[in-house]
Amino acid sequence: MQLRALTTAFSSRLSRSMSLTVSAAFDSGNIEVESVAGGVAKLRLRPEPFTEGTDKRAHSQWFYFKASNVSQTTTRFEIGGLLESSYPEAWPDYHVAATHDRERWFRLDTAYDGASGTLSWTLPPGEASQVYFAYFAPYSYERHQDLIARCCASPLATVEVIGSSLDGRDLELVSAGTGPLNLWVAARQHPGESMAEWLADGLLRRLLDPVDPVAAALLRLATVRVVPNMNPDGSIRGHLRTNACGANLNREWASTGEYAAPTLERSPEVFHVLRKLDELGCDAYVDVHGDEEIPANFFAGTQGIPAWTPRLASLFRAFSAAYAHASPDFQTVKGYGDDEPGQANLAICGDQVAQRFDCLAVTLEMPFKDSTFDTPMPECGWTPQRAERLGASLLDALLDVAPTLRA
Repeated sequence: MQLRALTTAFSSRLSRSMSLTVSAAFDSGNIEVESVAGGVAKLRLRPEPFTEGTDKRAHSQWFYFKASNVSQTTTRFEIGGLLESSYPEAWPDYHVAATHDRERWFRLDTAYDGASGTLSWTLPPGEASQVYFAYFAPYSYERHQDLIARCCASPLATVEVIGSSLDGRDLELVSAGTGPLNLWVAARQHPGESMAEWLADGLLRRLLDPVDPVAAALLRLATVRVVPNMNPDGSIRGHLRTNACGANLNREWASTGEYAAPTLERSPEVFHVLRKLDELGCDAYVDVHGDEEIPANFFAGTQGIPAWTPRLASLFRAFSAAYAHASPDFQTVKGYGDDEPGQANLAICGDQVAQRFDCLAVTLEMPFKDSTFDTPMPECGWTPQRAERLGASLLDALLDVAPTLRA
């Protein structure tokens, strides 16, 4: 009895000493702690650096952090100041992503107070002592290295380092195929849109499958070139939209209006990719992103470029229809709408590439929330696995339009 009492007393003291802690000091981490008391963590987003000429304001939206010592009591998390976030309209109906093992992600019931700009959720006590929370499931730099190693090991692929980022990290270009067409897929200009690299992973896994007939047929028609992560610095720093110096890479593709052409000092990531595009040519380009507000997968086209023609319009319609046929998770109803004729921003990747190469170019957007328009899955929302499968289905759509790209 004395031993049992002693053990109970020790356990009680231990549980009191194991108070809630919050940390984001790791790859892709982002949060600032205002206070932790009484099982409640009051938090704020850490803004990323701001550089004039790429956006109108500094950005904050992405978060990723670890809560420890959560197994004993109910804990509550509140992220405030979201009226000043990059996309305040994104928070209603948003559900935070969580994981215990950093592999299987799930969604939690989440409330948003639009008056105060506060996102909150409660975690009941459980067996796990640590939980990770994120705006969307991260695609870590370590996982990126594994992806590149897997591509290097494939006899179907070549991997070339085409340059380095501002922080000195490699920019890799994965190429596969022997066909004359040059098809490009690039992901994660905006680093917090991590679903883009999950899609690239799923695409490459299928593309390099030696017994996949769709991949084999596409690689006979084309050389497929994939940049899995155009912004490794921003990814590791926990940014939503910018690189290490605060440049929004998707506004760095040309000198036009308030925007500047890419330079090695400011946006080497775009500089190196654009140089390879000019060297190798381009017959179709898919720029992969995520959208904070629209709960659907969709294309943004290049209808506003000066070089827009009926041929490009026909290709855009055919590609959209082919993708919708290949994957029920893709739809053609919801989206941004079209730019007015001649009003496209040529500093944006898709518009610049379409104008520069007279080719099909699209921006593929995926949701941070769920694809509630056609294929809702409220228990998990949009997930890495769904993004990977959408990437695999992209091969079907590319194969469908490849014979007509230069016909």
